[in-house]
Amino acid sequence: MTIEQAKKRIEELEKFIDMIENYQADNFEKAAIKLYVLEESVSHVATELNKQGYRVGNRKVIGKDVSDVIRSKATDSMHEMAKKMFGKHKRKAARSW
Repeated sequence: MTIEQAKKRIEELEKFIDMIENYQADNFEKAAIKLYVLEESVSHVATELNKQGYRVGNRKVIGKDVSDVIRSKATDSMHEMAKKMFGKHKRKAARSW
């Protein structure tokens, strides 16, 4: 890796950190998106949302609820990032079958 490539990578990481720190997860969908970008696991996100008290109707959040939010039409750059990450994980999972 060259110095220029390293500088570019550092800038990308700083931009990612700023995006995470400044993202306002003020509802269920945004909380699910932010947690997915951090955790990269729908089951971990569902568990964490349940701990935070989120519910879907009268039931606890399940992985499918998180997947549905991520697959919905992207509303911001964080959502777009989550969709890309989800797509990569989905393809990897399909190959292991």
